[in-house]
Amino acid sequence: MGTSPVTDRKRGPKPAREAGVTLVELMVALVVITIGILALSAAQTRSSVHVYAAGRNTRALELAQERLETVRAGGFAAAVRDSGTTDGFAWLVGVDSLSVDLRHVLVTVSWTEHAVPQTLRLDDLLSDR
Repeated sequence: MGTSPVTDRKRGPKPAREAGVTLVELMVALVVITIGILALSAAQTRSSVHVYAAGRNTRALELAQERLETVRAGGFAAAVRDSGTTDGFAWLVGVDSLSVDLRHVLVTVSWTEHAVPQTLRLDDLLSDR
């Protein structure tokens, strides 16, 4: 009866060439992992900048809508130019008469983000009727 190849295997320590990971393989693995971590870090930084910018845009839109609603609530007769600043945003409400019973209301909100001026505009028509 023959012996099985599984039981014929020699037992004992493996030769040094097959025993584990070489220093070069370890260094290559570390470089690959480092590059991956740096890429994730850069993506996180960019994401944070975009989230901040989106928050500022949202705040500017809220402010413009608030100013526009204030003009609407005042009615046709009370629609006048107005301006102010709040939380780093400057706003300007412009009112132009288009006809006897129609006015154009333009709300402009301005702010600076990373030394770049930003502007958001909302406009609406306000009728006397």
